[in-house]
Amino acid sequence: MYGPSSTVAFLRHVMPKQGTATPPDSGALDSRSINSEPRPRSAAPLPERVLPRNDGLAVLPRRRQADNFLLCYWEFIHPLFPVLHKPTFTRKYEALWLDSEMIQREHDTEAEEAAFMSTLNLVFAIGCKFSGLVEPAQKQSVAEDFFQKSRQAYPFDVLDSNSISVVQMLVLTGVYLQSTQHASRCWNSIGLAIRMAQCLGLHVDHNGRHSMSQVELQMRRRIWHTCVSLDRCAILLKRSVHY
Repeated sequence: MYGPSSTVAFLRHVMPKQGTATPPDSGALDSRSINSEPRPRSAAPLPERVLPRNDGLAVLPRRRQADNFLLCYWEFIHPLFPVLHKPTFTRKYEALWLDSEMIQREHDTEAEEAAFMSTLNLVFAIGCKFSGLVEPAQKQSVAEDFFQKSRQAYPFDVLDSNSISVVQMLVLTGVYLQSTQHASRCWNSIGLAIRMAQCLGLHVDHNGRHSMSQVELQMRRRIWHTCVSLDRCAILLKRSVHY
């Protein structure tokens, strides 16, 4: 659970002293224009679908609850694991509450939309554990419901996927699982996120590349930094597989 003895509490205590909570200039991104959102440069083929499309998964909790869960996530988790571009994520979140005919999402592929919905449910799963709107006795079951929705929301084969949005999804899966009894799942999710991040070149410094905006460069660094931090945390807390 998320409490005084949890992994999150441990990291909140240790990381600021170690200077590893966020990479340099970590506070600069959230104040930037939403229009600076990094976009895919080419239309990659869709990964293989392994689950049927289920539009019912797009049903959101009540607005008051959803807003509160998201707020808790930004307050308690985002400073430690800044894998999401807050302005971009907030804009997409707000668009979900509009009339579907008013939403313009032509830039996102079906896989990108699915990754966003999966990530949103992970945010709810993590944030609800800090929310005062959920009874303490119900937090675990409510969080697990959101987690299961997140798994169903991405109907494609993760092993066939290769995008930053899927890396973000895998990282937050690890964040959620690190405070559950599924230690091996957490380890595997983080490992897959790291390998996919390496395939995308997130571990390489692209400072000299003019094709990337400053926001995109910083987000790539943030995501890679979080992958490494989670991996080290899993090792530190001895939540690895047995050799």
